Amino acid sequence: MVNRIEALEYLKKDIIKNVSIVNFIESYECSLIERVGESVLVKGKSDRNWVYISSKSEKELLKIKDILREEDREFAVIENWMLPILTYGKEVKWKLSSMRLYLPPKAAVNRPREITDNLTVDDAEYIYNNSDYKEYLSVDYITERIVNGVGSCIRDNGKPVGWALTQDDGAIGFLHVMPDFRKMGFATDITLDIIKKIRKQGELPFVHIEENNTASMNLAFGIGFVLHEVVSWFELEA
Repeated sequence: MVNRIEALEYLKKDIIKNVSIVNFIESYECSLIERVGESVLVKGKSDRNWVYISSKSEKELLKIKDILREEDREFAVIENWMLPILTYGKEVKWKLSSMRLYLPPKAAVNRPREITDNLTVDDAEYIYNNSDYKEYLSVDYITERIVNGVGSCIRDNGKPVGWALTQDDGAIGFLHVMPDFRKMGFATDITLDIIKKIRKQGELPFVHIEENNTASMNLAFGIGFVLHEVVSWFELEA
């Protein structure tokens, strides 16, 4: 078991690569933090019992795989080269892959219009009911992210018509604008507002976007995000 502070200091040396695992360690209680050479294994619980891995070495990853237990089945933000090793001999129950994009620290961004508001826990069920990713979410998880994460919304008659929240790893996510309010620049304003809040905390704004989500990709590139790599979340069959 590695000391949490020591692990964070090491991982922050490459914050772009390790931003998700760093944010997760800082936000949730971890049951295991183990270092194998220059690789790090983290187990912790947010909405699920996640396994995070930071590695650049196939040899070290194989050693990490030997540490994993049968109940370690849900993996978060796994790089493409790791997938064949971690899934070898296993059936994959589900997998979600996304492009990671980050906003360089020195990138200048516009200020959002003064039309954004904060989300409250009363908005959680409404967000869930209007999500395209219900199979990966729960009202409890959304509530937790509203309380502990960074969020923004635009309201009409008191009801959110567009919103976004940071995920458990700090990525800007949940971005959604109701159909009748699209093409009005709301998604941009909400994203810019969250960027402002994240930077105020001294953290790196980043997003995970599915490659076929052209609208979100164009929005991110237009703001100044740059492409980093493809990462995946997946669950192994028991």
